[in-house]
Amino acid sequence: MAAPAQTQLGRTVTVRIDTDKGGEIKAEPGYFEVSKGNYEQVIWACAQNHQHRREEKPCFLVNFETNGSPFYESQFSSDVPFSGLVRRDVLPGPKKYKYTVRVGDKTLDPDGGVKP
Repeated sequence: MAAPAQTQLGRTVTVRIDTDKGGEIKAEPGYFEVSKGNYEQVIWACAQNHQHRREEKPCFLVNFETNGSPFYESQFSSDVPFSGLVRRDVLPGPKKYKYTVRVGDKTLDPDGGVKP
């Protein structure tokens, strides 16, 4: 009898926040997707060139506002970067969750989604 296939549970999807030479924000990937069934979560992370700058302010802020957050919280920062698991009442599907990344006075509006 063959052993059941192993799945990777509890994986973290990393979204790296950076700025280019002109000060414009970049988020890689521009669209994140987490699996509800595999208990995935997002971590927003400062890119390498921002990590050495220890300031009083976080290097970025993330806010889900427009059509809600798929997570139990709606605001994240470099001080609190983990999304936690997808809310129980969120169904996987085509809905996109737009969020705003703020670095200083600049903003970027990427989005993400939830898959089974």
